Amino acid sequence: MIDKTRGADNERAALPLSLAEVSVRLGKKQILSNVSLELGWGDTLVLLGANGAGKSTLIKTALGELIPNSGHAKLFGITATRFTNWDRIGYVQQLPPTSVLRFPATALELVQASMQTSVPIRMPKTPQTSSTGTHNKKARRARALETLEQVGMQDFAQHVIGSLSGGQLQRVRLAASLVSKPDLLILDEPTTGIDQASTCDFFELIGSLKQQRTLSVLLVTHDKEAIDLAGGQQLSLEGGCLYPSFGMSPKQEG
Repeated sequence: MIDKTRGADNERAALPLSLAEVSVRLGKKQILSNVSLELGWGDTLVLLGANGAGKSTLIKTALGELIPNSGHAKLFGITATRFTNWDRIGYVQQLPPTSVLRFPATALELVQASMQTSVPIRMPKTPQTSSTGTHNKKARRARALETLEQVGMQDFAQHVIGSLSGGQLQRVRLAASLVSKPDLLILDEPTTGIDQASTCDFFELIGSLKQQRTLSVLLVTHDKEAIDLAGGQQLSLEGGCLYPSFGMSPKQEG
């Protein structure tokens, strides 16, 4: 049985991710209203929602980029805006495929770069703060190759990422997010631009990784196939409110 508190006195404070009665207002628009969720050790949480439902705002709040108007967000028991140990979090951000394909780098270089450069949303990983190993170039290369092997992309290490298929590219981006051996993995619309077979392979890989180590996963998506493959708890975001996906939204219940 997985210890979801790791010895902490307060179970919520020890969870990889928790939001408690979070409300976010941007300008005159209410984006999130009293949103609460908890993601335990080794668990998978699927957050569903249409485009514009507030999923991106929720992620930014969870990672401390946005300060909620009320409520609080915590990462491993620490208020998100004060959290600094970003090696514990892997993040596969939603990106238009062309923005990545134009980047002139090999798969290996992309994974190595993630060990020492800033990544999207306030998650700096520099040689001074990263715990991914020594600052030695040889050690970074070895770690990157090891991680590419974990996602089945070791044979493509020297391939320019623009030559990869959508599914292969997602595996490389996943490797970049896993190279620091995080405890929490956030996947933001990871199936965008990849075919059905690659989607199945991607989530089979995630399942395999979760069997190998305690990895908590937050999947944010509107892709029905991804929802079916991911498993875990499912919550829906609609009108700024969060509710179980198998139930009815507050709007429908009213």
